[in-house]
Amino acid sequence: MIAPIDIILLFFLIFSAICAVLIRDLLAAIIILGAYGFIMANVWLQLNAPDVAFTEAAVGAGIITAMMIATLSRLKKKDRMEKRAKKKASSAIGLTTILCLSLIFFYAITDAPAFGDKNSPANKYVLLFSLKAEDHVETLNSGNVPHKIKEKIEGMGFSRANNFQELEKNYVVLPTEDGWDVLVETYELYYHEPIKLYFIKKDGNELEVYRYNWPVRVLEKTVEETGIYNAVTSGLADYRGYDTMFEEIVIFTAAVCVVMLIRKRGKL
Repeated sequence: MIAPIDIILLFFLIFSAICAVLIRDLLAAIIILGAYGFIMANVWLQLNAPDVAFTEAAVGAGIITAMMIATLSRLKKKDRMEKRAKKKASSAIGLTTILCLSLIFFYAITDAPAFGDKNSPANKYVLLFSLKAEDHVETLNSGNVPHKIKEKIEGMGFSRANNFQELEKNYVVLPTEDGWDVLVETYELYYHEPIKLYFIKKDGNELEVYRYNWPVRVLEKTVEETGIYNAVTSGLADYRGYDTMFEEIVIFTAAVCVVMLIRKRGKL
């Protein structure tokens, strides 16, 4: 269920975006865009992403607004009208560029996994360990995680000491077609439902215990897969390297555009 505050924030985002596009006064449009960045920071905070919220507040609502106002102060009050033919050529080039980028986007998005696809990287499990089934099946069917499995999970570092949810009384065991899902309470401020963190599969006389891939990779696979010891660095520069690269391109392009707008004529 969407919280009322999320609906209000979404409404203000749409409203401010439309106003920024339609309003003719450039200074007013810049101020509205600053408000848009501030509202977006609150949206990120609602989504439990305070790091992104701080960045949005500092960059989207702060630095960019200041840079735009500085740029506006260097522009003439009234720009000379360009020739009609030149304007048409510029519009055609802009429209062609947008169409090409849209085609590239739709081509790229077709290769993305479907939302909720169990075989997508975000939903895949990583095998933690396996052990003899013995009497553990009855314990799982009764809605409890066997003590031996808890000990092994905690021994791998998934414990409260390392800021991971422990399997005490805060979990639910749900049977599936090929095993058991273990849902764990996260005690989030706005998201109260338990999330699926473990999957236990019976394979013959063995029980295989899986967990979603990201925590495992951060704790155990970072050096093996990336050769980087720092998990934050490996996440930014390797696992999501393309994302980081294009973020840097966007920032670089914006900086170049600002420099070209505020430079003196004929000089950088």
